[in-house]
Amino acid sequence: MNLQDLKAAVELYTGLDRDALHVHVALLLYLLAMFVFRQSRRSRIPWLVVLALELLNEAVDLSGLFQAYGGKETAASPQFGDSLKDLWNTMLWPTVLLFIGRYTTLFQRRHQVTASAPPAS
Repeated sequence: MNLQDLKAAVELYTGLDRDALHVHVALLLYLLAMFVFRQSRRSRIPWLVVLALELLNEAVDLSGLFQAYGGKETAASPQFGDSLKDLWNTMLWPTVLLFIGRYTTLFQRRHQVTASAPPAS
């Protein structure tokens, strides 16, 4: 079973289309990378893990599709727009979570937020 067969089986089993699977898998990978590498919400490492795996996935997809079409550009051959859409679907929420974690206090415990505030006079 190759990667394309596995993706088709997951798509069939879950009833979700591939665009939705990109979103769900990206969030799962982001959280899993935070846990495995013991990184905080501020770390770029989980985001980079998701990006690297998505770029690898798209490279495999494109190379397999170009081989299937014999390297010739036809109306039915793979388009880079599909890969860009997949990249967008995959990286949107990990990017949002990274920015929220790095630049807001939304994910901090309440006592950490109030502890950094100056004492009231």
